[in-house]
Amino acid sequence: MAPSARQTDFDAQFLDHLVGTKVTTYYEIDPPQELSAVSPASEAPVPLSADPPPGLSFPGSPPPKVCLSWIITEKLSESALYLAQDQVNMGAGPPMTVGKFLCHLEEDPAQIAFMRIYYQIPVTGTEYANLATRAQQGRPGRVCGEHEAFKVLMRQGCSLVPRFLGYDERMQGQNDLVPSGFIKYVVWEKVPGESLTEELFWSLDRPTRDDIRAKFRAAYEELLRCGVAPQLSRISKIIYDHSTGDIRISGFQRGWPILDKLEWSDTLYVAYDLAEPPEEDLDWSQHPENWEW
Repeated sequence: MAPSARQTDFDAQFLDHLVGTKVTTYYEIDPPQELSAVSPASEAPVPLSADPPPGLSFPGSPPPKVCLSWIITEKLSESALYLAQDQVNMGAGPPMTVGKFLCHLEEDPAQIAFMRIYYQIPVTGTEYANLATRAQQGRPGRVCGEHEAFKVLMRQGCSLVPRFLGYDERMQGQNDLVPSGFIKYVVWEKVPGESLTEELFWSLDRPTRDDIRAKFRAAYEELLRCGVAPQLSRISKIIYDHSTGDIRISGFQRGWPILDKLEWSDTLYVAYDLAEPPEEDLDWSQHPENWEW
């Protein structure tokens, strides 16, 4: 990938031209998971030859792994974290760009999923430096919080989030932006329904809005019981299936397993735009009776 001209944080173009690319990801069956987005599961997953087949385990052996290959079909968004060398030195780095894509299972185009790609980019000011200079910046990257959050949720059997379908991390090639820099892939299912919007939510009648709020609270409390809290509080992270009334919560890009016990607060309705407090009430969090529901 050639260096791109500097864009703003939310219109980066480092990850263009990936449509049609095949990406293979892996996950451990620990415990075994039912792959709702890649059914029939007996045909899609391919066990790695070095590991026991699904359903078999031996004392002291690692959990078996499943590999799935995906074809990228559409780029949805990309945002970049640009950092100067002094920021990297202070621990803010490494700089990266993060893209979200649609993809499908290689052997079954009807099985659609989302893919997020984390890709290391050069330190600001070195975008056009020679390869040797950029290669010195190559790092394995930090532990992927999104991957860790999904692993916890899948181990707990949480059904109120999209199902995790695979992860992989690699090093960039010697002719890429940051030779030996990291590339990380996370894939999760595209569940039925669409992201909620404020316009849609507030156009619904009060009983339907109340039902969505009740299901959202139940789903959020389930996440907390499983040990994960979403870090992006936006109404678009609520996936609503209008035909069934079911919802799921997404948005784990900045997620991480929680160490301290967190509890539900009604202020989360406001954070997710499911309730509106009066603008003039500075103490609004203490008076939910005054919120618009």
